Amino acid sequence: MKTGALIIATMLATLSAAPTLACTPAPGDQVAARTRDLHAVTSVYEAQVENVVLHDQYGDNLDFTIRPTMAIWGPKPSEPFRLSFEAGACTNWFFLMDDQSDSPPRNGLKVIVMANPDGLADNRWLYVLRADADYIDSFMSDWRAARANQSLSRH
Repeated sequence: MKTGALIIATMLATLSAAPTLACTPAPGDQVAARTRDLHAVTSVYEAQVENVVLHDQYGDNLDFTIRPTMAIWGPKPSEPFRLSFEAGACTNWFFLMDDQSDSPPRNGLKVIVMANPDGLADNRWLYVLRADADYIDSFMSDWRAARANQSLSRH
């Protein structure tokens, strides 16, 4: 009996020391969810990443400031705000997950922020994109399609 309890205790200790699992999207149609999010966008603005603080040597856990610099559509926040990212966290911060992005992000990096009510209530759900013309064009075409109640591309 003691051996069984020892095995269970060892398994529990191993599981509690396991790394954080990657974000798992909510069940359902992800394109439909993205369409709803984009349809609800209330502002689009350019911003700059500043004050990057790495909490590990890989840049998987970090804090940074988003300083809004220019309104594109709708209002932009008047004050900078801080974002924190932990490995495996679910966010809409696409510039952190993009294969072509700077990893970790560097101070001075330009990004585009698309705010919707969910993102304003919880910054994890702000859409933050790298300020690359092709990438923005693709994302903005999805935003325009969502606003016109048309189908989004499936990328």
